[in-house]
Amino acid sequence: MAYLSLYRKHRPQGFGDIAGQDHVTRTLRNAIRLGQTSHAYLFTGPRGTGKTSTARVLAAALNCAGADGPTPDPCQTCDRCVRIRQGSALDVIEIDAASNRGIDEIRALRERVQYAPAEGRSKVYIIDEVHMLTTEAFNALLKTLEEPPAHVVFVMCTTEPHRLPATILSRCQRFDFHRLPLQEITARLERIAKEEKLSADAEALALLARAADGSMRDGISLLDQASTYAEAAITPQDVQAMLGGVETDLLLGLADALARRDLGAAFGLLDDAVNRGKDVRQINAELMGHLRGLLMASAGERGRALLEAPEDLAERMIEQAKRFQGAALPEALRVLAEAERDMRASSHQRLLLELALVRLCAPAEAARPAARAAPAAAPEPAARPAPTAPAEPETPLFAPGEEVTAEALKQRWPQLLERLRRQTPTLVAFLTDCEPVAVSGDTLTLAFRVEFHRDQVQKPGRQKSVCAFLEAQTGRSFEIRCEHREPEPKQESEGDKALKTVLNMFPGSEVLKTERKGDAGATEGRH
Repeated sequence: MAYLSLYRKHRPQGFGDIAGQDHVTRTLRNAIRLGQTSHAYLFTGPRGTGKTSTARVLAAALNCAGADGPTPDPCQTCDRCVRIRQGSALDVIEIDAASNRGIDEIRALRERVQYAPAEGRSKVYIIDEVHMLTTEAFNALLKTLEEPPAHVVFVMCTTEPHRLPATILSRCQRFDFHRLPLQEITARLERIAKEEKLSADAEALALLARAADGSMRDGISLLDQASTYAEAAITPQDVQAMLGGVETDLLLGLADALARRDLGAAFGLLDDAVNRGKDVRQINAELMGHLRGLLMASAGERGRALLEAPEDLAERMIEQAKRFQGAALPEALRVLAEAERDMRASSHQRLLLELALVRLCAPAEAARPAARAAPAAAPEPAARPAPTAPAEPETPLFAPGEEVTAEALKQRWPQLLERLRRQTPTLVAFLTDCEPVAVSGDTLTLAFRVEFHRDQVQKPGRQKSVCAFLEAQTGRSFEIRCEHREPEPKQESEGDKALKTVLNMFPGSEVLKTERKGDAGATEGRH
C-alpha cells in the first residue's frame, strides 16, 4: 500500500477537528442545525489554516447518510462520508481554479450544476484558488451565483480575496481563517506524534511549529519530514539541521555579545556560523526574531505571555532581556531591520551584517545619535585638560545665509556625497548617478539616470535621511522630489553630418581614420 502522508492521514473529519477556527465552525454548525445554510461561501486566509478541509466537512455535513437530513456532526463512517474523505464522492466536485481558470471551464460548470445530485442531498462545488479565475470566467460564474439551483452549494477558497470582483464577494458568506497560534500547532503535533508512536522532544515539536509560521498543514508536513530525517527520537538538533536554521545557542550567544557590546565575540560567532554554511540573511532574520522575543520578555507578564518559546527557553530569554539597558533592544531591532532592507539590493550581505554589529557593539556614548546626545557639562576651572583634544565639528558646505541654488548644489555634489559616505555608505551608492536639477521653494528635484536608484531613494526612511543630511550641510529644510531622466543624446557635430553625407553619396566607402581640427569639428579622412 502506498504511503499516506501525515497531513492527509490526519485531515480533519468533523467540525470539532478543525483547529483554531472556532468563529467559523460555530457559525456553520448553527446554520446547519437551523436549516439556514447559504448557497455560496467564501473561505479566505493564509495557506494551511483549514479552508479546504472545512469545505469537505461542510459537504459531509450536508450529505451524511447517517442522519435524516443535514447534520452538524457527520458520522464519518457512512459510504457518503467515506467517499468525501477519499475524494471520490460524485456530488462533491473539487476544482483547481489555477489550472481551470478560463471561461470555457466555467461554462461547462454552469451546465453541470443543473443536474440533480447522484446520491446525496446537495451538490457541493469546492473551487480552490478561486482568485485565479479570469475576468470572463468570473462574469460567467456570476450568473450561477445569482440564481443557483436549490441543490447546489458553492465553497470558494482563496488566499487573496482582494483579487475577487466585488460582484462575487457580495453574493457569498465570507469567513476569514486566521493564522494558527504556536500553542495550537504544537498541541496538534504532540497528538499526532503520540498516535503515530513517534518519539519527539517537546522543544523539537515547538521548533517545527514555529517554522510552520501559522500553517497547520506545514507543521504536520515538517513533522513527517523530521520523522524520516531522525534516526531515533526527533531532537531539536535534528530539526535545526533539517531546516537549515540558526541554532538557539547561536542566537543566545549573539544576543549576549550585543548586551556586553563585545564586538570580538559577535564577529567570532558570526564567522563560525557562516563557515558552517548558515545563510547570512537567515541569521539576521532569526536574530531579529530572538531580540523581538527579548523585547516581549522585558515587557512584564503580559509581554512574556506573547513569547512563542518552550518554557525553559522562555526563562533563559527573560533573564537575558535584563542585560539590555535602556533602549538598547529597540535600537538593535532598528539597526538589524535596516541591514535586512539593504541586503535585498546588495551582494555584500555579510559585510552589511558586520557593519550592523559594529554599530550595536560601539560604546554607549558613541552609539548614541548626535541629535539625541545630552549636552556636555562645563569643565571645572581647575580641571586637568584631556590628553586628546576632541575632534572639531564638521563645517557645513554652505555658509549661513548663502543662497542654495540647484547650480550651487550641483557644483558641490561630489563633496556632499563624500561627506554622506562617511555616515551611510549604502545610501551614497543610490545617489552617485543623480544630480540636483531644480530648487523651487522648499522642494529640491533630483534627476536619476537609473530608475532602481530613484525608487530606492524615494523610500520614506532614505528620503528622510537625505533631507536631514542636506539640512545639516545647507542650513535649509528641503523636501526631496525624485524623478527619472534619460541621458541626453549626444549632439552630432557639423563635421559628422558632412561625413555622413559623403558616405551616403559613395556607397561602400569606409572611414579608416578621422582627425578633428579646431573648434568647428572639421573631419579629415581617407576613403
